[in-house]
Amino acid sequence: MTSKRSLVSLLSLACVASLTLTGCTAAAGGGSSADEGGRTVETVLGPVTVPEAIESVIVLEGRRDLDIVLSLGLPLTGYPYEAASTLDLEAPVAHALSGAAGASPMFLAEEINLEAIAEAAPTLIVSRVDDVEPILDELRAIAPVLAIGDQSTSSWQDDLRLVAEATGTQDRAAELIAQYDARVAEVSEAYADVLASQTFAPVNMHSDGSDTRPNRLLSTVLRDLGATPSAAFAEAIQSGEGVEFSPEQLVSTWSDATAVVALVNDAAYWGELQTDSLWTQLPAVVGGHVVRSDKQTHEGAALTALHSLDVVESLLATF
Repeated sequence: MTSKRSLVSLLSLACVASLTLTGCTAAAGGGSSADEGGRTVETVLGPVTVPEAIESVIVLEGRRDLDIVLSLGLPLTGYPYEAASTLDLEAPVAHALSGAAGASPMFLAEEINLEAIAEAAPTLIVSRVDDVEPILDELRAIAPVLAIGDQSTSSWQDDLRLVAEATGTQDRAAELIAQYDARVAEVSEAYADVLASQTFAPVNMHSDGSDTRPNRLLSTVLRDLGATPSAAFAEAIQSGEGVEFSPEQLVSTWSDATAVVALVNDAAYWGELQTDSLWTQLPAVVGGHVVRSDKQTHEGAALTALHSLDVVESLLATF
């Protein structure tokens, strides 16, 4: 696959060579000129004007940006895909994605293909600021760029509202947020005793050890529900940063957690854990109070948040 650097150079040369290229013509007008009409919103990278009529949208990261575009019913054209034989659990956005007519995988996740994006000529590009900022000029040469945050810099609700304001879908955004709030209230009430009396931890498991982070979406859902955090999870919440532990620290770190959401991306590794001498000592494992998720619930918006609520509710139902 062509490297990001070579693609950037290729696109830049194409702009210089031919002003008739659609993306380069847009760049001459800045891709967000108020003279073109549309809705102007303020983003972390400055004001952006989005055309009133949106015919196609491309996302670059494939989690929160994809969730937002799908949940707002915007005309998705392209999105990144994961390598084959990874992430065996169903994606939270799978149903919405299957119903998105005209949408197709465009490039491998974390390998943004500027050439393919330019060829698709989207009306709008949406992605998190970390992905768009290094190639912002090249992207703006193609279409207006809406930069959203990630789980460490902004809430999914705020990012959803931003994209909704830019695309005239505020009513849909309000409906989605209200749906999430209602589900949180419902689950919190139904399992109030369990949430208060048990200790919870979202534990990312991998060969190098384990970690927990306070602002991953599933962590946020647990916090929204008022779940009592384990000591390590509480430490992460207090500091606002993730905390990491070696494999040898597994039992000493997570023995106070009576309920665990295990974040494991690989099915084979999940199978290995079932006979691991340290993992099988954990009280949550012994008691049968463990459910599995993966990185698809690390970050997202309304669709992923509702899915994460279902994951947590399945854990609560084990008590």
